[in-house]
Amino acid sequence: MPEVRVLPAELIARIAAGEVVERPASVVKELMENSLDAGASSVEVNLASGGKTLIQVKDNGGGIARADMERLFVRHATSKIASADDLDHIMSLGFRGEALYSVSSVSELTMKSRLAGAMDAWEINVRGGVRQAVAPAAMPSQGTDIRVEELFLNTPARKKFLKSDTSELDQAVHVFLPYALLFPEKKFTLTHNNRTVYDLPAAADGAERAARALALDARHIVALDEGGRDGLRVRGWLGDINIQRARRDLQYIFVNGRPVQAKGLLFHMNDVYRLVMPEGAHPFFILSVDIPPSDVDVNIHPAKREVRIKDEAVLGSLIRRSVEQALMTKGSAKEVRAEIFTFEPGVMPGDERREPSNPGGVPSGKIVFGPGQRSSVPSFEPRSERPAMARPGSDLFEAPAALVKENDFAAFTGAIAERRDDQLRDRLSRARLIGTFASKYHLFEEGGSLFAVDQHAAQERILFEVFAGQMTAGTMDVERLLVPMVVRLSPRELLAWEVIKPELDTLGFESTLMGEGAVALQSYPRLITAPEAAFRALLSDEVKSFTGKDLLARRACRASVMAGERMHGDEAREQLKRLLACADPFTCPHGRPVFIELKESFLDRQFLRI
Repeated sequence: MPEVRVLPAELIARIAAGEVVERPASVVKELMENSLDAGASSVEVNLASGGKTLIQVKDNGGGIARADMERLFVRHATSKIASADDLDHIMSLGFRGEALYSVSSVSELTMKSRLAGAMDAWEINVRGGVRQAVAPAAMPSQGTDIRVEELFLNTPARKKFLKSDTSELDQAVHVFLPYALLFPEKKFTLTHNNRTVYDLPAAADGAERAARALALDARHIVALDEGGRDGLRVRGWLGDINIQRARRDLQYIFVNGRPVQAKGLLFHMNDVYRLVMPEGAHPFFILSVDIPPSDVDVNIHPAKREVRIKDEAVLGSLIRRSVEQALMTKGSAKEVRAEIFTFEPGVMPGDERREPSNPGGVPSGKIVFGPGQRSSVPSFEPRSERPAMARPGSDLFEAPAALVKENDFAAFTGAIAERRDDQLRDRLSRARLIGTFASKYHLFEEGGSLFAVDQHAAQERILFEVFAGQMTAGTMDVERLLVPMVVRLSPRELLAWEVIKPELDTLGFESTLMGEGAVALQSYPRLITAPEAAFRALLSDEVKSFTGKDLLARRACRASVMAGERMHGDEAREQLKRLLACADPFTCPHGRPVFIELKESFLDRQFLRI
C-alpha cells in the first residue's frame, strides 16, 4: 500500500480553488457577491480577453479595514457567519470565506479598499497564494477595487481548457445579468477590452431594468407580488404572451436573493405559461422567492448554484396560483405587428381564410411560411419576381433528390440514402388521403394498409433537404427586403451576432449594425416564416453549435408546420408528394420516424376478427 501523506498547504489551496474557480465567470460571480454583500449601490466589472488576463470589480460599498485585509486571504475567513447556528439563517450571498482565498491561490490579485468616512486607503497584493505586506494606496472615495490578473497562472491544466475570449465573455455575462436584474435600484456596468457591454443606471423597478438589459418592451412586463403562509412570498416580473423566445434563455430564478438553478420551480413556471403560449415558445420571467432561511439549504453545492427547499410542493402551489392570476389579469393581448416591408401574400387553392402574419414572434403553429400564410408549403401563386424554382411543380419541389445528386448532397445523407425502400415509396405515392387526426397526423389508405404521416416531421425532412441543397450549391433562396427589418438586440445577442455574422450571411440572414443595440435585417431565407424569431433563435445558440447538419436540422424544425395546425386536403397531398421526392422520406433530420404503417391484419386482431 502506498504511503499516506499529508498534502502541503500550497497543493491543498490549488485543489480547493478548483472547486470554486472553474473559469473567469466564477471569479466575476464571487467578487460581485462580495460587493453586493458590502452594501454597494454601484458595481463595475471590467474584463480583458474574456477575463483570462484581467477581471476587475469595483464597488462603492462599506470597504475593508486595514486590519482585516490579510485575514481575508486565510482559508475560511469570513465576516458573515460566526457559528454553526448561523448556517440555518444565511441571508448573505457569500458566507464560506473561500472566494478570495481560492482566487488568490491561482492568480495575481490586488485589492484596494477604503472604509466609509476614512481618509486613508490600503492595498494588498497576493500572487499564487503568497501575500505581500499591506501598503497605503490612493482611492478617491470609499469602496473596494479588486484586480485579478493571470488567472490559473500556476494551474496550466485548467488554463488550457478555457474557451475563446467570446465564449468566456458570454459566460461572464451569464453571471453578471442575474444580479443586475435582481437589484434594479443599483447601478451595474460591464466593459470588455475597454468597450462598454452593459451600462445599467439605477432603474425605477424591475420592469425598467429588464427592458433595458434584455432589449424587451416594458409594456409587456407585468409585476408579480403575492405572499403565502409560513413566511413564503413570491415576487418578480413576468413577460406576457408578446414576449416569446425559441429557447429558455430569458428565465431567472432567485431564492432569498440568490440566483439558483431550481428545476422544480422552472417546471412550475413553464407549465403555467402553457396556458397562454404555444408549444415551442418559451417565456421571459424573473421569479424571486422569499423563504424563511431555516427552510432552505444553500450549502449543498460548491458554487452555491443549487439549493434544497423544505416543502417545495407548497411553494410550487403558491407559484402556480399567483403566476396564473397575474398573467390572466395583467397580461396584454397578443399584438400583431404591421409589416414594414411589401409582400404580396399567396393564397392556397380552396382556402381564402388567412390570418395576418407576425414576423416578430415565435412560430405558434398558426404561421408557417410567408407572411399572410398558414400553409405548410410556399404559395402556389408567388409574386412575379419569385424564381420559378420556388413554384410547386418545379425541380425544387418535385425532385429534390435530383437537386441533391447534382450538388453532391450525398455527404449529408450518405448512410441514410442506402436504406431507401423504393417499394414503400411507390406504395405511398398511390395512397389515398382519408383524413387528418388531431391536426397532427395525415391518414392515407393504400391496399391493406393505413399510413399515419406526422405532418411536422414530414415538413422538417422536406425543408432540411431544400436548405441543404441550397447551401451546398451556394444558391440560398432569400427574400430581400426593400426596407430592412430593424431588430433590437440585447447586449448578449449583439455579442453573438458579431461572432457568427459570416455564418448568418451564408444562411441568408444578411444584416448590418445600426448602433444603439440594433441591426438591420436585409434578407432572410424565403422558406422561413418568422424571420425575426428565426434570427433570434440562431443568436441564442452557442457559437460552437454552428455545425452544418445540426444547424440545418434546427432551422428546418423551426420553420416547419407545427403539430396542431390545421392543413387542408390539397396541402396534405402536396406535402406527401414533396416528401416522397426527398432522398430519405422515412425520418426527420432528428431521426424521428415520419410515418408508421398499420396493416389491416393488425386492426383485425385488435377487433378479434381473426
